[in-house]
Amino acid sequence: MQQLMSAPLWDEGISLFLNGEYDKRQEPFSIEDLRGFANENAIRIGDILETLFLMSIYGEWKFTDNDGVEQELDEDALNELYAKGRLSDEDLKAFEGLWQPV
Repeated sequence: MQQLMSAPLWDEGISLFLNGEYDKRQEPFSIEDLRGFANENAIRIGDILETLFLMSIYGEWKFTDNDGVEQELDEDALNELYAKGRLSDEDLKAFEGLWQPV
């Protein structure tokens, strides 16, 4: 009996876009890159960050701070992100590091 694949835990469209952009650029994304993607594609930056958080929690991507230290992202951090609703410039300062696939 064939096992059915469950639905992805994150936004598959955003995930495919980010992976495609990474494949083209071959360099990690800064928060400025993510803001640019959001503006160019009419996507909320919060939706991009939610997708990156989930992909990081499940080992697909990682986030490093400005010193190059990998930051552990977990469900609690994601819930804090959700609780903020729309993210302000001040909120985005917490993500001034680099995102890249593992």
